[in-house]
Amino acid sequence: MARKSTVGFSGALQLAVAVVALTLGDGCLHSLGCGGDHSRLEKTETTTTNSGGAGGAGGSAGGAGGATSTSSGTGGVIEPPLPTKLSLVNGIVDHDATRHCFLPYPDSTGSGALPWPGVEGLPYARGASIDPIATVVPGGDVELIVVGGALAQTGGETCVDLVASPPQGVEVRSLGVLSAGVFDEQKSLLLVTTGCLGGPGHADQDLQEMVCGLGYSEQTPNASLVAGFMSRLTEDDKLPMQFVHASQALGAAVMRLRPGVDGAIAQYIVPQWSHGAIAPFPPYLALAKADLFDLATTQLEVYLPTEPDPISAVPWSEAFAGSLLPIGEVSDGTGLVFVAVGPKPSVAAGSWWNGFSYAVLAADP
Repeated sequence: MARKSTVGFSGALQLAVAVVALTLGDGCLHSLGCGGDHSRLEKTETTTTNSGGAGGAGGSAGGAGGATSTSSGTGGVIEPPLPTKLSLVNGIVDHDATRHCFLPYPDSTGSGALPWPGVEGLPYARGASIDPIATVVPGGDVELIVVGGALAQTGGETCVDLVASPPQGVEVRSLGVLSAGVFDEQKSLLLVTTGCLGGPGHADQDLQEMVCGLGYSEQTPNASLVAGFMSRLTEDDKLPMQFVHASQALGAAVMRLRPGVDGAIAQYIVPQWSHGAIAPFPPYLALAKADLFDLATTQLEVYLPTEPDPISAVPWSEAFAGSLLPIGEVSDGTGLVFVAVGPKPSVAAGSWWNGFSYAVLAADP
């Protein structure tokens, strides 16, 4: 697949190569090309934000035409300036694992970088910390490439070679360009790949847009990227939680949390949850671990805005099943981030696609 093919973004904006609009001051996760002042990607001494997103969508990120929250500081929530960390979640729906290239931009011809991680790839609906960042990120602006398909064929191929001439059965796509200043931010950065890479046979006229998102077809794959930061705000006696909407097919939704005990009432966590949002910001801090009773049977419930019953109810035991963070290590004072990926929850896994799922990460890995 051509490196400079059109990048699929949430919303109407379509660009061949774009700078990620990370609003590092508001806790929102933004799609590539999302509106906003790109100068705010640059490192700042301190970052303040309006705290009005605490009970809603964490600011107005992510959806089509979503406005970028200001960082003028009215209300004054300050994210602690701690060492920069980088985590990546694989949300590419139509491949079981992917590899990723971080290439110097605009000229990568001299790069001998290999894809990250190894030839086995990062499994679908799994997140991993990249530490130290320098192992994959060169200096300067960085073009992010995702590689899927027959990963065994990628062997010891460099990223430059894979982009120039992908082996048979390998799909390669550019997801856009990250400004060099992003990696100087003293934040816990998060990148989530979304949508579908495509490939031979990755078509279903009835279901493909419910699997991959609007506009997808075998000829028009829509793999894209949402990016932002995971909040490291916490309280010692509470369990901080944030929820990332990275399913292109899901659409606007409501997130609730039901503690793992008979008769528990589902708590509203994010009443307005749109694609590209990480919410709430500051993190949800109303419950301690003990308030959830049995963590394994605590449920993440997704509702449509006008429907009384959930369209998805996933127990934490299932959400944590593929996570590198064991459920047994959950503790008060340590932030959790749940990243929703995949098709509409009503669509079961199929012959060429994975089902709706969560990746669970530590907010400060």
